[in-house]
Amino acid sequence: MHSVLLSAAIGLAFGFGGYFFGAWQLIWAILFTLVLTIVAFVVLARRLTKRLQPMMVRVQQQMEARMPDAAMQSLRELLPHGKWMPLLEGQIYAQMGMLSYQLGKRDEAIELLKKSSRRLPDGQIVLAVMQYGKGEKAVALQTLQLAGMVSKKHSLLHNVRAWLLAKEGRADEAIAVLAAFTKKNLTDETSKDNLLRLQNGKKMSMKSFGLIWYALGFETPPPEMGQMQQARKGFRTPPKQRGGG
Repeated sequence: MHSVLLSAAIGLAFGFGGYFFGAWQLIWAILFTLVLTIVAFVVLARRLTKRLQPMMVRVQQQMEARMPDAAMQSLRELLPHGKWMPLLEGQIYAQMGMLSYQLGKRDEAIELLKKSSRRLPDGQIVLAVMQYGKGEKAVALQTLQLAGMVSKKHSLLHNVRAWLLAKEGRADEAIAVLAAFTKKNLTDETSKDNLLRLQNGKKMSMKSFGLIWYALGFETPPPEMGQMQQARKGFRTPPKQRGGG
């Protein structure tokens, strides 16, 4: 966000500076301010991206090498830079939260994911799962609802919300969630099938989401699906903590 403020300051200084000194009229001052703000932001964003790219590559390499502690430290070092670029800070918090989840640090993961961007549905799903596991069912459903307003095409997110509503005996609300989703996503066969199941009084089937769904811990994967460690990054089963967490 700092880059936006700095870009606006540059645009205002030049555009209205010329106006106050009589170099051009007000309409030109406004036009120059807008143009220079955009140009300044693009230049700053490119320079910042070039500077941060090696750090982001290092985080990716550490995650691929299964070095979560090192990756977490790299993300902490990257976090201050997030204030200079819109949305970056929320992405960093999401990655930190997912890593904490993988390490079994549930409370830490919840606090980090609360600061993450709602535009990253995987992190919001994991946050809701942990909130639900702590007995904060209403909060978990609200997390999914708010995330769904942004991620309108994310099938798993909307199906998880519907599944939890149905699990809580709120089948009518679950039907409404999937009906609204399938209306805008006509080719999503899994959601249409689950909507039909609910309408017929049957249980939703989440097996088409594969290991991603089973990694959330609500259902046990069938033996033929193999070990949970093969799940997509970000959804590995975290180690159990002694004494809770």
